[in-house]
Amino acid sequence: MRLSGILKPEYFYQPKVAWQRLLPFRAVSTAEFVNQKLPWGMHIRVRPQEEHGRILATLGVVDLAVTETLWRLTEPGEIVVDVGANIGCMTAVLAARVSSISGSCIWAFEAHPEIFTELKYNVDQWQEQLTNTQFIIQNLAISDQSGTVKLLIPKSFSSNRGLASIIANDENLNSNSLINSENIIVNSCTLDNIFPTQLIGVMKIDVEGHELKVIKGAINLLKQGRIRDCIFEEHLDYPTPVTTLFETMGYKIFRIERNIISPILLAPDSNDARTHWQPTSFIATRNPESVMSKFQKPGWQVLQ
Repeated sequence: MRLSGILKPEYFYQPKVAWQRLLPFRAVSTAEFVNQKLPWGMHIRVRPQEEHGRILATLGVVDLAVTETLWRLTEPGEIVVDVGANIGCMTAVLAARVSSISGSCIWAFEAHPEIFTELKYNVDQWQEQLTNTQFIIQNLAISDQSGTVKLLIPKSFSSNRGLASIIANDENLNSNSLINSENIIVNSCTLDNIFPTQLIGVMKIDVEGHELKVIKGAINLLKQGRIRDCIFEEHLDYPTPVTTLFETMGYKIFRIERNIISPILLAPDSNDARTHWQPTSFIATRNPESVMSKFQKPGWQVLQ
């Protein structure tokens, strides 16, 4: 392995992980599930043969820039929300940050029934550890309407279970991207219905292209400024329907990138090259001064 392969903050700030990566004969578990220790001390059960499990076993975290952003922006004791939680990697980050003060609450939503059972397993373990924190998890698709939606299960789902996505009502089920894929019917709900009055500190959205529907179902929350910070994936170039909707609701948009030293905030229309191995993430915030101040300190706090 070339030395350049370990010149990443995940290795630089975690020497033990780097040494394990350099071993010529690294043991690869063939078990269906293994327990993985996260950098902040919590444990998560993963499938080592699946994408998330492999990344966690190799780097210790999934999507370091987003993980660090959640770590920096989340305040103890507040309500936080994970939309598209998968098995709970980001839910665990949020839990670690809010749990130091009693009364904190983490909501996590996962649409796929099988993945939800694995999220529930992890959350049950964390609930025993973080007794002063409330976890509320729901097997729901978050969208712009309450009822049911179709969840697309692509052929590659078994190797990367983060790829399940909601099929829009007007999407052609005979299109090339959907041929030989399965779909299941799942229950859906809007964030406005779930949170009629609550104030949300931090929300993470990762729903494989369904982000616009999610925030359209949160129009009241956005109009009233009851979501302070929202971190979301965006596959399109800025400006997008998602970023435009946030901006019309009074939110400031930042693009999140990374270097070896720290996460960095960029203007949403920055010409800096995007990270090629994963979608770009953005922050929509009602408090840009606070966000900028929290990104001033160098280092990767979540890895220390």
